[in-house]
Amino acid sequence: MDATTLLKNDHDLVRRLFRAYADQHSDAVTRRSLYKAIRQQLQAHSRLEEQVFYPAVMKVRSEPAREAVRDALEDHHVMDGLLAELDQLEPEDASHADKMRALRENVERHIEEEEDAMFAQARIHLTDERLERLGRDMEALKGAPAGEPIEA
Repeated sequence: MDATTLLKNDHDLVRRLFRAYADQHSDAVTRRSLYKAIRQQLQAHSRLEEQVFYPAVMKVRSEPAREAVRDALEDHHVMDGLLAELDQLEPEDASHADKMRALRENVERHIEEEEDAMFAQARIHLTDERLERLGRDMEALKGAPAGEPIEA
């Protein structure tokens, strides 16, 4: 599977998790469990992007591609801050819902920008073979313990 397809599949999973979390019928235990799944998926996904995909895109001779990566890294920074704040709250806390809404909006905007701008740049400037190899590298990283980098 090529890198952009793998990342798009992860994006779709995150969207589904956010929709499940937003279900008004979810109890606190379910929301807590869904938040943990969202956090885990976002952190794992960011790791794939930051260790494998973004470095490859940064190497292409395209300022729009490099700008898309810089913007995406800033989005990851904002997401990390929101996750840290959410980790300190319980789903029953009034501000938890507001923070989750902010996280979802940030992530959905990030996904849209990434799929539109960065993926297009990657497909223009990286060969199909390179995208496939990056996809394999990301699959390998998914199975590696956190903190263990791989060569892209």
